[in-house]
Amino acid sequence: MSVSALNGMRLFFGKGKCSICHNGPVFTDSQFHNIGVKQHGPLKEDLGRFNVTKEGFEKGAFKTPGLRHITRSGPYMHDGSEETLEEVIEFYDCGGDVAENRSPFITPLGLTGQEKKDLVEFMKALEGEPIVISLPEFPPLHE
Repeated sequence: MSVSALNGMRLFFGKGKCSICHNGPVFTDSQFHNIGVKQHGPLKEDLGRFNVTKEGFEKGAFKTPGLRHITRSGPYMHDGSEETLEEVIEFYDCGGDVAENRSPFITPLGLTGQEKKDLVEFMKALEGEPIVISLPEFPPLHE
């Protein structure tokens, strides 16, 4: 990895607090969190996980995505409201948009311009060769 990506990795696991939710081999805790995304689009309110559980604390909570191959999956956030990784970093640096019901993990970060660039470089480094799954050949069910 580049020096910038290595610095980004240190930020990811430190000051950026990203690894609280983005951890493990695929960089996700597979949990649901409200990160403070403001409403975009035609819905009055996007309730997220609340639609399933009916638990008030899960209003606006969405599953943490994995970050492997993240450069291939834009636009970002559950609603596609952030076009680039740079915009995602800005969102988190500000501590989200909406405070109501937001996870206590989401707070302003105070990142410098270089730190933001370094985090993006680290996320770009999470790329790799595509995973190829080859299935064995099976005979036809009916001839």
